[in-house]
Amino acid sequence: MLPPTKSLIYSRITARRALFLLLSVVFLVASSTASSVSAAGGDIEIVSTDESVNFPGNMDLSVTAEGDAGIVDVRLYYHTVGSRIWTYAYPDFVPANRITATLNLTGEVSTYLPPGTEVEYYYEITDAQGNVLQTELALVEYEDTRFDWDEVKVGPLTLRYYDQSEAVVRSVAKKLESDLARLQDVLQIEQADEIKGVIYSKRSHTLDAFPRQSRTTTEQQTFQGFAFPERSIFLGLGMERGLIVHESAHLLLGQAMGDNALPTPAWLDEGFASYMDPSVKIFSGESLNSRTNPLRVMNTVTGTPHSIGTFYQKSLSVVAFMMDRFGETQFQRLITELGQGSTMDIALTRVYGFDIDGLDARWAGEIATKRTAEPSSPGRLTPDPERPSPILLFNSWLLGGLILFVLGAVSIQYVASKLRPERYPKDGLQPWEDPDLWDDDDDLNSNGPY
Repeated sequence: MLPPTKSLIYSRITARRALFLLLSVVFLVASSTASSVSAAGGDIEIVSTDESVNFPGNMDLSVTAEGDAGIVDVRLYYHTVGSRIWTYAYPDFVPANRITATLNLTGEVSTYLPPGTEVEYYYEITDAQGNVLQTELALVEYEDTRFDWDEVKVGPLTLRYYDQSEAVVRSVAKKLESDLARLQDVLQIEQADEIKGVIYSKRSHTLDAFPRQSRTTTEQQTFQGFAFPERSIFLGLGMERGLIVHESAHLLLGQAMGDNALPTPAWLDEGFASYMDPSVKIFSGESLNSRTNPLRVMNTVTGTPHSIGTFYQKSLSVVAFMMDRFGETQFQRLITELGQGSTMDIALTRVYGFDIDGLDARWAGEIATKRTAEPSSPGRLTPDPERPSPILLFNSWLLGGLILFVLGAVSIQYVASKLRPERYPKDGLQPWEDPDLWDDDDDLNSNGPY
């Protein structure tokens, strides 16, 4: 190739310089445009911000700002910690060069906000010239300001409380160490995210703190605690080990499931949480099956206080059956399958070889079982021996003899009444008025759900 001429070299240099000058102009224009947006803080200045929480119902946020062109729009962007969804609201203010915008955030939240919830937020402020200032992220906690709170840390759990004996707190916290370690081991969580528990001392104190319930469940004190896995927090009544383990199990199960899982059926969620409580009593499928609904319709907890009690008992019994009959490893595989987004039927079939109806049938056919006491770990279902003891045989024969005797006596009395002249009945209580004839519908000594 021939070397370039002098004029060609000159033209290339000129073109290169022109291109450089053009890019420089574009850069300066872009920089000027960017500065009018991102450096809007030069024209808009934050004077002060304020947060004020007055439980229940008030979490007031305010910002004071000023700008040369006059502020015409203020938006508050917020989300509860743990949620990925950001929402915005418009604080109240009057457009001017200096404004103070205020907002009661609890009035904007469309759902119930449990005390202890942390909210992350920032402001976006716009002036009349279109300049925008975005403030830094801030954090505020919707705390129950009626009480002076103390706290204790146990593993991933921060437990807040008031009006509790320090000796009781230390004793419970010591036992919780092994309980929470066991929970993480069962759920295969190597490093759990932080969770928070808020413990109230009196039932009357929970009326403004717990979610709204029906009048019947409130008066009969059906629920002792509530867990909110998406916010990593639970509320409870009383410094009780079993309650704290139960509610913590809900939160850690939510962590183990992850973000890809479908909503967890209530029977699995409540059954697992109850199973991890070392103090509960487990009943067999044989004793519960006739008074409970099928698992397939037990996706939510609803009903009367009595039916809710049997719901919890069956949920616990089914999870215990799964753990004891098929092993902990299989249950862990089920959690993994559900965490990957599988439906319950698909997950059960892949892990156990049967769907939810098959699980229900196998649980219902299980012979009567009993709880083996294990103070520091969840109990187990222990099948009764296949061969009955001599004492059991004697009792069976005795009961059968009594039944035959009663039937014989009733038959004789019936025949005799037919042979006698008819007489007027005596005055007395009707069947529905006689307490001895009422159906007690025993609750199976349930301690009540959490």
